[in-house]
Amino acid sequence: MNPWLLLGAGALWVASAACTFWYGTTVGRDGEVARQAKLEKAITETRNLAMKGAADAIAKIVVRNTTVQGRVETIVRDNPVYRDCVHSPDQLRNINEAITGRAGSAGGGRLPGADAAE
Repeated sequence: MNPWLLLGAGALWVASAACTFWYGTTVGRDGEVARQAKLEKAITETRNLAMKGAADAIAKIVVRNTTVQGRVETIVRDNPVYRDCVHSPDQLRNINEAITGRAGSAGGGRLPGADAAE
């Protein structure tokens, strides 16, 4: 067989493969563009319908001013009074030390004043 004929057939085959690849990618690209356009159209239509539905629902809202009047109930709870709470001298000394930051006497049953911490 003639080598020029084989070389020509090979070149023809390479050219046809290149054209097939180019055609396939172009068709694929066009198909993807068409799919994207279809998807964008569906999104736009859905958004428009949702906005129209929301606008219709908002238009149906009726504003009413109402005043609620009710009886006021007072609930009184009986809380224990802690004025009779007495600490032992040791506990009172610990409390005084914690408040003032220095050791001291029991204080005769009373806590130091607010200025004692300074």
